[in-house]
Amino acid sequence: MRAYGSSFGFDRSLTPAVKQLIIANVAVFFLQAFLGNVMIEWLAFIPGQAVLHLQVWRFFTYMFLHGGLTHIAFNMFGLWMFGSQVERLWGSRAFLIYYFICGLGGALTYGIFNLAGINALIPMLGASAAIYGILLAYGLSFPDSIILIFMILPMKAKYAVALFGLIELLSAPQGGGVAHVAHLGGMLTGYLFLRWTIPALGGRGPGLSFVSTAYRNWRTRRRIKVVKPDGRPFFHGHDGPDVDQKEIDRILDKISRQGLQSLTDKEQDLLRKAGRR
Repeated sequence: MRAYGSSFGFDRSLTPAVKQLIIANVAVFFLQAFLGNVMIEWLAFIPGQAVLHLQVWRFFTYMFLHGGLTHIAFNMFGLWMFGSQVERLWGSRAFLIYYFICGLGGALTYGIFNLAGINALIPMLGASAAIYGILLAYGLSFPDSIILIFMILPMKAKYAVALFGLIELLSAPQGGGVAHVAHLGGMLTGYLFLRWTIPALGGRGPGLSFVSTAYRNWRTRRRIKVVKPDGRPFFHGHDGPDVDQKEIDRILDKISRQGLQSLTDKEQDLLRKAGRR
């Protein structure tokens, strides 16, 4: 998959959290090459061990193990391509929490479907559940960005997410050595998390409000930013003077730290004027 499009400039640079995750995954992959099955035996997600024997670390450590070069290459490619954009939107802290929550959701889903069956002792490994959650977040944040599916088929991100979700759903009964249920679990967990935290998706939850605030700030900046003929940005209202961008950024940062209730009447008025079209 590849993202491109005139409405959204694809930035190939690594963001801090994505960079750290890639380094960690690659480092563990090389450790696997030396230690072999020892890593899988102690760190992979095995439902029977994780739940019945309370080896709770497996719910997270499995995300750093991979079954081969192709497995880790595809996962790290997806993390770089989609994760960097989501991290720029939310910030590193919110991104990492979301990443691990999606991975946890994938493990829980896999465990629920396999604990009572013959797969209770079959290890699951890989970052795919978290990556599918990131893909969902990308599709919701940049729905009209174009993704090149299988390097040949251009498709809007919102449709690509639905397509990949459908593929995983149809593939789940077949198994084939791939934890499709965990992929779906990562996507579903990501959606529920975002719906709970982000007002634009109907969320009203009080916790982890920095995700909601970061999203709101980004949407506000997109809505009120205007460019002068000479290329310099400024903020304005129809019936007011030009508003300094640095002042708007300061107000938005204050909202992020202290909430909307912390704004003075003057700051609220300034933000309203800046937001008028």
